[in-house]
Formats: sequence, structure tokens, C-alpha cells
Amino acid sequence: MKLSYIHVCGFRGYRKPVRIDFSDSFTIIDGRNGVGKSTIFDAIEFALTGTISKYLDAKSGRESVSDYMWWAGEGDVLAPQFVEVGLRDDDGTIVIRRTPFDDEEPDKGLFLERLVDTAVAPKLPVTQLCKSTIIRDEHIARMSLDLKEGDRFALLREAIGASDAEEWIERARALTVAASARVKAATADAEHAGQSLTNAMRQIDQARAALPEDSLLSQAAARLRESLRTTGSPDQLPDIARQHMASLAARLDTLGPLAQQFSEIERLRSVLPGLNERVAIAHGDLAEAKTALEENTIAAATAVFSTVLSEQARQLESLVNVGRSLGRRDGHCPLCESKVDHDQFSQGLKAALTVARQLDAQAVDQAEKERARDTAKAELAAVERLYDASLAERDDTKKRVTDFDHRLAAQSLEGASLDDIEQMISKLETERQTILADLRLVDTISLDRAIARASRDCEAAKKQIARTEERLGHARLAETRAKAIHDAARRSAAETLDQQLDRVLPLMSELYRRLRPHPLWGDIEYSVRGDVQRFLKLQVGDGINPQFVFSSGQRRATGLAFLLSINLSTTWSRWRSILLDDPVQHVDDFRTVHLSEVLAHLCQSGRQIVCAVEDSALADLMCRRLPTSEVAKGKHITLGADREGALAIVNEREIAPMNRRALVRPEQSRSA
Repeated sequence: MKLSYIHVCGFRGYRKPVRIDFSDSFTIIDGRNGVGKSTIFDAIEFALTGTISKYLDAKSGRESVSDYMWWAGEGDVLAPQFVEVGLRDDDGTIVIRRTPFDDEEPDKGLFLERLVDTAVAPKLPVTQLCKSTIIRDEHIARMSLDLKEGDRFALLREAIGASDAEEWIERARALTVAASARVKAATADAEHAGQSLTNAMRQIDQARAALPEDSLLSQAAARLRESLRTTGSPDQLPDIARQHMASLAARLDTLGPLAQQFSEIERLRSVLPGLNERVAIAHGDLAEAKTALEENTIAAATAVFSTVLSEQARQLESLVNVGRSLGRRDGHCPLCESKVDHDQFSQGLKAALTVARQLDAQAVDQAEKERARDTAKAELAAVERLYDASLAERDDTKKRVTDFDHRLAAQSLEGASLDDIEQMISKLETERQTILADLRLVDTISLDRAIARASRDCEAAKKQIARTEERLGHARLAETRAKAIHDAARRSAAETLDQQLDRVLPLMSELYRRLRPHPLWGDIEYSVRGDVQRFLKLQVGDGINPQFVFSSGQRRATGLAFLLSINLSTTWSRWRSILLDDPVQHVDDFRTVHLSEVLAHLCQSGRQIVCAVEDSALADLMCRRLPTSEVAKGKHITLGADREGALAIVNEREIAPMNRRALVRPEQSRSA
């Protein structure tokens, strides 16, 4: 399976439709930065997987690469947006197409079986295939030297291909886990059975220690029958005794408060006559106060208000003073203009002054009557309060005494004294204690049944212990066998993988020697270590880690050797393409020539090479170095911008094979 073509429109930086048809041999793409070389590889990966792996962790604010997967620049896209990849093999061409409006993934069943060997492919084979086939500038060092040794080994193992050993290891691990769980459960059951046996034996010992003598038991039963006035059997006596003790406790709960309150109620009973007398006196005082208030109210109501009389007296007195100050005027009164002589005028003023004094005296008398009425009203309110308080106190005392008498009557204790109640309480308490003591002895009858029941539990616990110990033994044996199977599966898988690595690791060393990253260390050692967790270690010279001593260009050349060997080791892949996105950054011209030679060998072995570089001279060099034929001609494509500034193919040419006669000497040609 090889790439046939890539056709994009409106994807990333491509506003116009661009189609690139790939050669079965090699296709070299060149162009300056930003002309869409990497986007060609992004489009291939996007068509196959639906994403671009180099941007998976890229976040900016709330945005990700999915927000910029399609054209987001100025100007409209001139055709429907899509990405289309063609893959071809001997059975024809497969077309994979994606658009911004795809709701479902393309049917991988159409191309998966023709692209990979599904029998030995790992999980997510297409993603893994893109990871080992599309070798990007950003990944060359990060996916090789900078990987942790464990991750580096995992990458190599996935490239070699899955085997049923992993499945057997997982099954053996699950079997081991299940066996361990059975051992744990059986151990818990055995402990539980042992605890049950211990509890049963403890109950037997406690019951036997509590058993009394038979004579004491008979005497207690006889006393209970007498106290309870019953002829019940020993088995019935405990229930009858408990019922009787409950009634005794209820009676004691009633008599106790009566005894506590008896003295206080008797005191209240003795003061009740005095309270009745106080209520009667207060009632008489209330009647007198009401009568006094009525009399004062009537006296105050029969006269003119004192304020009116006082005002009239002041006005009349003022009028007299005015008349005196004015005197007669032309023999007439200045107030009424009547003709009067001097004596008549004087007598009139004296008479008016006498009336004013009488009015003033009446006002004083009326004010005294009003004060007497207010005093009577205040005295009535005080008497009413005293009467209400006396009445409430008497009624409360009477109610408490009456309630207490009713409680005594309910207990048939009318007329009983405090000594009578206390003697009854003492008698009931003595009876209760006697019944309780005998009941404790009679209750031991049930200990025989408890011993029998505990004995049965003890035998059952012993049988359960035997069963659980047998099951525990089987579980432990199964766990041992499961662990042995798990260890054997892992050893077998490790041996199988080691055999496969023995064929792959020399390939890595060979590619390193051909690329020659370092002038001193011409060889590199790839070693695998670890039993359970495996690690792939890289070292040059005498145990030197190239990750920390190689320059940027040397690291990239070493990483290329590792990643190319991963691609060539992917035995489950039917995709015979190697896609390199600008693999020569920081690599000098000398090692670039070495890379061209390696790619030429790969191309000659049937691999399809697609390589993007920035330098056009380097592209020409690679076109000259990589082999071509009449059947599979190479191709050189230059990307750039058209007149409108849109990304496009600005130059495309086929690399025809060199004429064989061009390398023949003239004399050889004539003789031929």
C-alpha cells in the first residue's frame, strides 16, 4: 500500500483546491517556510485519524487546534472544504475523505485490512502507523532520544507487532487476581468460623458458671409462686414475675410523688380558710370602694366644671378692675353706658366683686369634689387588684388540694397519712426486690437451653472451620498454580520478544552506521534490560548516553536512525511509505548526503519516500540521489503562493531516469 494523492481545499492554510499526486518511487517537496509543506503531512494524518497528533496538547485560552483545522483567514474558500487522501495497492485505489460537516468517522473497514495486518496489529493501529510513518521535524529528537527508556521500548514493541503472548499474560494475570481473591475470601471465612467457635465456647463457659444449685432454684420458684399467688410451672414463672414487677413499678411511680407532695398539700390545706377570709374581706372593701366612687362621681357631676367657674370668676374680677380704673364717664357707667351716680357705681362694683368671689369659692369646692372622685377611682383599682390576687391565690390553692385528694382517692388512700403512704411504698419496694432476687435464680433455668444451643453452635462452627480450611487449601494451591502460569507466560513472551529484538536491534545499529551522526562514535548500542518492565537503552562508546553529549544535528541524525528502524520494523504494516517532514534541520551537508543515500536504498527496496525540505538545492540533490525508473519516475514539487497570495503548486516535474548511454565511453559506444 502506497500513497496515491492528497487533495485539499479550505484545510488549514490552503484556501484554494490543491492536489498532489505522489510517485510510487519518491516525491520531494520544497518551498520556503509557511507555504504549506507540513500541512500536506497534517492532511494525510487528519484524513486517516481525524486529528493531528502534534497539536493534541496545544491549548491557548479556551481554543485548540480543532478551532483552526479549516480555513480561518481572509477571503472565501473557492470550493467546498474537504481533505481527500488516495491509497493504492494491487487491488486498486482507496479514497478517504473528510469535510467540516462529517458527523461520523469514515468506515475504517474499507481500508484497515488493506493497510495493516489486523491479526498482529496493536490497539489503535492507524494512530500507531501514522506515528511511525510520518516522521516530523518536531518528533525526531523527542520521539527517540528524549523518550524515557520505558516509553522507547513500548514504541519499539508496538512497531514489532502484537502477539498472543500479551493476551495470555493478561489472562494469566486475571487468573492470578481471581485466585488471590479466592484465597482472601477463604481466609476471611476461616477467621469468621474460628471466631464463631470461640464465641460459642465462651457462651458455654459463662452459662455453666452462672448455674445455681438445684435446691436454691426450687426454693426461689416456691417463693415466687407464693408472692405471685400462682401455680405456674418454672418455665412460666419468669414471664408472670416480670408482669407483676411492671405493675409494682407503676404503683411505686405513682406513690412516690404523692409522698413527696403530701407535706406541702397539708400546709396548703391549713392556709385555705385564711385565704377564704381574705377573699371575703377584699370583696367587702371592693363594694365599699365602688359605693364611694359612685357618690363622688354623682357629686362631681351635679356642679359646673371647676375650670369653667374659675374662668368666670377671673373674668368678672377683671371686669371690676377695669371699671374701677376707668371710673364714671359723664355720669354714666363705662361698661353699660347707664346713668348712675357715684354711690350706685361703687355699690355695683362691690356687688360684682362679691359675685366673683362666690364663683371662685364654688370652683374650689368643685375641684375638691373632682379630686375626691379620682382618689376613689384609684382606691377602687387597688382594691380590685388585691381582690383578684386573693381570689387567684385561693383558687389555685384549692385546685392543688382538690387534685391531690383525687389522686389519693384513685389509689384508695382517702384519709391516709404520710406515714401510711411511706409504709405502703416500703412494702411494695421490699416485695419488688424479693421477686427480683428470686427471678434471677429462676432465670437460670434458661441457661440449660443456652448451653444446648451454644453446644450446637460449637459443633456447627467446627464443621464450618473444616470446610473453610479445605477450601482455603484449594484456593492457595490454585493461587500458586496461577502465579506459576503468569510467570511462565511472561517468561515466554519475553523470550519471544527477545528473539524478535535480535533481528530488529542490528537494523537500528546499521542505520546509525550509515547515517554516521558522530565522527568518533561510529556505532551505537541498543540494549534491552528489565524482566517485568522493559527498557530500551541507547549508548555510545564506553556507556555514554548520546542524549547528553550529542549536538542538535547529531541528536537528529541519531533520532532519524531510530525512527526509520521503527518504521522498517513495523511488521504488521502493509503501508510501504515513509513521510519525512523537514528531517534535515540542524543537520550538516555531509550527513544530509548520508541521509540521501539511506533513503535511496529504502526507495530501491520498494519503499515510497515523500520528503519535504526547505532548501531547493537540497531538494535537487535528493532528486539526483534517489533512484528512478521508467516504471516509477520520481517527482519534484515546489510549493509557494500564486498571484492572489493563495498557497499552490508553483512547479512540478518528473525525475526521469538517466540515460544509460550517458555513462558509456565513446569507444565503448562505437564498439557496441
